[in-house]
Amino acid sequence: MAERSYTVIHDSVHGSVRMDDSFASILDSPELQRMGHVHQLGLANLVFPGANHTRLEHMLGTYHLASLFSERLRIGGQEKDLLLAAALVHDAGHPPFSHTFEDVLRLRLGINHMELSARIIMGEMDTVPSDERYVLSGSRRICESLESMGLSPKEVAQLVMLEEGTESIPGYLTSLIHGPVDVDQLDYLMRDSHYTGVAQGSVDAARIIETSSLADGVMVVERRGMAAVEGLTVSRILMNSAVYFHRTVRIAEMMLAKAVSMLDRAAFVDVFRDTDASLSERLKANGGYQREVALRLKYRRLFKSSLQLNLERMSPDERKRITVLSAGNRLARMEDELSALAGGEPGSVIIDIAPRDFLARRRRKGKTEVPILDDDGKVRKLTSLSPIARAVQMHPPQSWGLMVACDPAIRPQISRMAYDAIFG
Repeated sequence: MAERSYTVIHDSVHGSVRMDDSFASILDSPELQRMGHVHQLGLANLVFPGANHTRLEHMLGTYHLASLFSERLRIGGQEKDLLLAAALVHDAGHPPFSHTFEDVLRLRLGINHMELSARIIMGEMDTVPSDERYVLSGSRRICESLESMGLSPKEVAQLVMLEEGTESIPGYLTSLIHGPVDVDQLDYLMRDSHYTGVAQGSVDAARIIETSSLADGVMVVERRGMAAVEGLTVSRILMNSAVYFHRTVRIAEMMLAKAVSMLDRAAFVDVFRDTDASLSERLKANGGYQREVALRLKYRRLFKSSLQLNLERMSPDERKRITVLSAGNRLARMEDELSALAGGEPGSVIIDIAPRDFLARRRRKGKTEVPILDDDGKVRKLTSLSPIARAVQMHPPQSWGLMVACDPAIRPQISRMAYDAIFG
C-alpha cells in the first residue's frame, strides 16, 4: 500500500500535528471551517481575555490525541481511520458560542448538538448559507471526503452519536470517543486551561496515553497511571468551578440564551449555519431585547447577581421548591413575574438552577467510572480504588443551587423581593 502524504499543522497546545492529507481535506470542508469562527468556550472571553480559541482548534487537538492513542493501542487500518474521523468531526454540529444555548436548542428543535453533528456528517444538513455557496465551487463536504477514504459517513456518525445497536463498532473505539477517559475531554481540559490561564485544568495526557491498554474490549488505564487519571477527574471539577460555571460567564451565557430563545422558528432553524459573529449581527438586526443583549455582550455590560443560594447550605424545602420550579416553563414565568414586580422590561431577570441530580444529592457516575487494569490483571472501576474519585462524584459543577441575575437598574428591588417571590 502506498504511503499516505501528510500535512503538518502547528497547534499551540500539542505542537506539530501530523495529519494525513485525506483528513486535512475533511478539516478544510465548509462544515469544519465554520467551526473556526465558533468560540470553544462561548462567552468565557468576557472573563478570561485569552479564551478566544475555537472549536476548530479543539477538533484538531482531539484528532491528534486519537492518533497518539491509536499508536499506543496498535489500532490500524479502517478502524484507525474511523476513530480519527470521528475525533475530527465530532463537534461539527455545534451552534454558535458552543454550549451556550444547548438547552434552548433541545427545547425548540428537540435535538442536541451531537444529533446535529450526525446529520451534518451524513450530508443531511448543509451548514453553508445559500448566498455564500458561490465561493465553494469544487469544495468537498464531510460526507464526500469520508466516502473517498472508503469510510461510511453513517458509521462515523454512529460513533459520534454513540447510537445503540452499533455492535459493528468495537468497544475500545467507543470508549476513546465517549469513555470516562476520552480524547474529547483530554483536549478540551488541556486547551481551555492553556487559553484561560487557569492552571487547575492541567492534565498529564502523555502519562494517561502511555499507561493505556486494551482489556475486555475497551480502553483501560493501567494501575501505574491511576494518579494521572485521578488528576484528570479533579481537573474537570476545578475547571467547572473556575471557568465553565464561573458566575459572570454563566450570567453572560444565560443572557444570550434568553435572546436566542426569542428567535422565530424559521430563524432558529438557520442558527446552525451561523458563526458567533453572524448570530450576533442577526440579534442586533432584530432589534428590541435581542439587540440590547447583543450590544450588552459586545460592550460587557452584563446583568448582575442579585440572589445566590449556596447549594450545600440549601434546606430540603428550598431544594424541593427549585426542583419544581425547574420543570416545564415555570422558570420562565417566574422570571417574567420578577421583572414585572421590579418594574423592569421583559427579559431583565434570569434565573439559573443547579442540575437536578445535585439538588437531590445523587451521585453522578459517568466520567469517574474509569476502568483501571489492576496489578492482579483484573479490571476495576476507579471509584472502587480511589477515594478522590468517589468524592468527585458528589461535587457539583457550580457552587450555587439558585442564582437570580438582573439588569443592574432593578438590582436593588430584585435583591429585596426575589427570595420571597420564589420561596414565599
